[in-house]
Amino acid sequence: MRGVSFSESAAILDVDMLFTWYSEIAKGNCHCHLRIYKVTFDRAVIIVSELPNNPGRSITDEASTLINLVCYKFGFASYKVMWIEHYPPGYLKDGETYDEVVMAAGYISSKRTNRQSLEKLLGVSV
Repeated sequence: MRGVSFSESAAILDVDMLFTWYSEIAKGNCHCHLRIYKVTFDRAVIIVSELPNNPGRSITDEASTLINLVCYKFGFASYKVMWIEHYPPGYLKDGETYDEVVMAAGYISSKRTNRQSLEKLLGVSV
């Protein structure tokens, strides 16, 4: 994970909430399940999960807005977090998915990971 180093101790679940934001593109509210696992004082793994009753655009479609908003609200530099998009079973043909999302110079890329890798990295169940 770029920019985030881990110690021998487990990460701490610091935030577990329904997160709501306004989409300028859709001109309406969106929401997701937000979990922030603190790794150190200023480093974290942030997991956003799509919800079946989200009235707006998906977490993937709103990724750049969502990353900036969450980092600002919770006081993280975006380069010091690992951002994970989670789609629970039933959303995608692949079943449950976890994707590490990287935003650099205005571009977004992602790579697939899995629950087991995240749990090993964090030292806790997600």
